[in-house]
Amino acid sequence: MEDITMRKIFQYIMLAVVTIVMASCTSDIEETTATTGKSNVQLVVGEFPAFGDSQTRAIGTLDPGKTSWAEGDELLLEMTSKTFGTKYAAFTYNGSSWELASGELSYKEDEVPTFPHVYYAPNYKWESGKLTLKEGKVAGTDEYIEGTAEITSNGQGITVKFAGATRNYSRLRIATMPNKPITVAFNNRYTPAGSSVSAIFPRYTLTSDEKGNAYLYGTFGQDCDFEVKYEGAPLASHTFYQAAENAKSYVLDATVISANSAEEIKSAIEQEIADGKTAIRLNLASDAGANEFNAIREAFENVKEYSTIDLTLIGCKEIPADGLNNQSGGLEALKSITLPDVTKIGKNALRFCVDLEEICAPNVSAIDEYAFQRCDYLKKVTLGELTDVKGDYEHGGGIFGLNPSIKNIDLYLPKNQEVMEFDENQYIWKPTGEKYFASPDYDDGIFLDYQFNSVKSWE
Repeated sequence: MEDITMRKIFQYIMLAVVTIVMASCTSDIEETTATTGKSNVQLVVGEFPAFGDSQTRAIGTLDPGKTSWAEGDELLLEMTSKTFGTKYAAFTYNGSSWELASGELSYKEDEVPTFPHVYYAPNYKWESGKLTLKEGKVAGTDEYIEGTAEITSNGQGITVKFAGATRNYSRLRIATMPNKPITVAFNNRYTPAGSSVSAIFPRYTLTSDEKGNAYLYGTFGQDCDFEVKYEGAPLASHTFYQAAENAKSYVLDATVISANSAEEIKSAIEQEIADGKTAIRLNLASDAGANEFNAIREAFENVKEYSTIDLTLIGCKEIPADGLNNQSGGLEALKSITLPDVTKIGKNALRFCVDLEEICAPNVSAIDEYAFQRCDYLKKVTLGELTDVKGDYEHGGGIFGLNPSIKNIDLYLPKNQEVMEFDENQYIWKPTGEKYFASPDYDDGIFLDYQFNSVKSWE
């Protein structure tokens, strides 16, 4: 009988436990048995390189990250055989074992193949022998770890290890509100994990998890700086004056105080003021009303003289009539106010906030008369696409009143804003259908009959 060398295809993978803790990790090696669909193979379970937060104080809800393999996880292997050449395969974890998902690994029974590359890179897939981004995935939003692999001594399996894995990037944990979309905009170069090319002024859209954490993985070089926003509202910014260290995790405080009752709101703001905070970010109920805004005004009475506060109110949909009216005083410290979720600003809402310099309400569509009257030091106002504006400047009832300082304001409107026409019968400004930024009023810096220093598009 002719001696024929039997060909054998081995399909298997190791289970690596991710022990991401703030302290040291165990390096003990364990063994387990898993079924691949072809045969039973022994998988070596070794140490997974751990991230550890660099900060000494807790920020947001601490999350060590991935600590074990989960159903759907995928590992990418490249194998070179003298007989069959280079092969590529992806293995997926089904919750109890690893199965070949795509590709193949083939070698002769009597040879020892090599494994040039082994990756845990959830954003990537094999394509024509190269790692390419999966559809809808963005580089830098997940891990990109390279491990090692070798044939077991009996030739019946492959041992995959991540204990000495290469992690040539850092992790940034952004602690913010749970389950919210945020943007991270870099002001210079940034290299995402898995890429050798720096991106120039990249912008990421992330969604925080149920713990309020969002992550970026990449190289944060010296002087790398960026800003985190929610619906245009600044939450935090940071500059790495020294390059971040590889395989370390950093935490950025973009947390927001959540409060519902008037008592909670007042207490939270007072505590922020007592802690010396000058930027207060408050997450309110969507239907926050007069009682809640009274609590804000009362809390501001404890601000030290000559101090200034930048206030961000997230969640609430409306600033009610007289909500932050400062006619009786107390809000002199209010320097700027950002209202990312507000769609309506009521009558007299910010009236007599004489020291207010900036208003940002990018989603507001309805504003009632006198909303910003006697805001004498306003320099910048950002509004949404307006469709319902009450009050007439000519008769002193416009949203800015008869404020002569209007000429000092830079007004920012969305690019889709339409020309507004005043209906004397209803005492309201309504859109005409004509694009404002293509109109003569835009050329003259006029909007709602007010003459501004400038009118610009914020999109």
